[in-house]
Amino acid sequence: MRFDGNLAWQQAVRLCSANKELLLVLAGVFFFLPGVTSAFFLSGLQEELMRNMATANQQDPKAMLQALGGIYAQMGPYIVGLLLVQTVGTMSMMALLTDSARPTVGQAILLGLKRLPTVFGVGLLLMLGYFLSGMVFVLVLGVLGAIVGVATGAAAGAGAMSAPVIIIVAIGTAGFIGFLIYAVTRLSLTLPAIVIDQIANPWRALRRSWALTRGNTATLLGFYLVLMVAYAVIGMVVFMLLSTLVKLGTPQYSKAYFTANGLVSGLIGGVVSILASAIIAAVHGQLSGTGGRESLSETFR
Repeated sequence: MRFDGNLAWQQAVRLCSANKELLLVLAGVFFFLPGVTSAFFLSGLQEELMRNMATANQQDPKAMLQALGGIYAQMGPYIVGLLLVQTVGTMSMMALLTDSARPTVGQAILLGLKRLPTVFGVGLLLMLGYFLSGMVFVLVLGVLGAIVGVATGAAAGAGAMSAPVIIIVAIGTAGFIGFLIYAVTRLSLTLPAIVIDQIANPWRALRRSWALTRGNTATLLGFYLVLMVAYAVIGMVVFMLLSTLVKLGTPQYSKAYFTANGLVSGLIGGVVSILASAIIAAVHGQLSGTGGRESLSETFR
């Protein structure tokens, strides 16, 4: 099926409009409240981090790195916990938007929790894939660099070896980044495959996303890029405006400042989470044949 970005956007907006009250509850529970809570508990660490950054030029670099590493190590568990909570929230929203049984908020949350082990499995597979592909990339790049280096060194002396090797590394790195972008696009429907298609096997969920996106990679990538640019521009403007109000009311880089900024980030994150869940659900529905023009008109007429 050929992907239609305009149709996906229209369906996502209608899904949000038809379920806005329940979605706002989920966004508040899984994005706004955790974000504000984390900002409150981490405000002291953030304040310490900014003090360390301000005095970075006056300290020993090794000591600076150790201090920053210690702060990030303390923040790590909070960040991981926040990511898990938000993942459950996203899956709960998808279930609420797409399940024909029209589950309650509690049932949608329970489904999100049940699918969390599958998400863990997918994460492990993705990390393994990234590690293996990175190893292959380094190996191939090393061999090509050695061959080119030997050839140019024999022809023009050792001093001329660096430029061709640098070009090879640059091209190879660009190619690897392109491969990662391609892979992320092809696997972008893994979460809906887990929630909507109810696939519990992590490998099967990845394969399902890969199959659904076949033939539409370029169109999907363009669609995602447009959305990301729009989000970056609008989000930045809104965040700057709200952050300016925060700066006027609180001392800069204080605990109150970071807590207030967490409140702003939580509000923005909650809205974005609703739109993102609806968009991915709409893309999945269109490419799987369960959310095309006919089903869209039947659902909202």
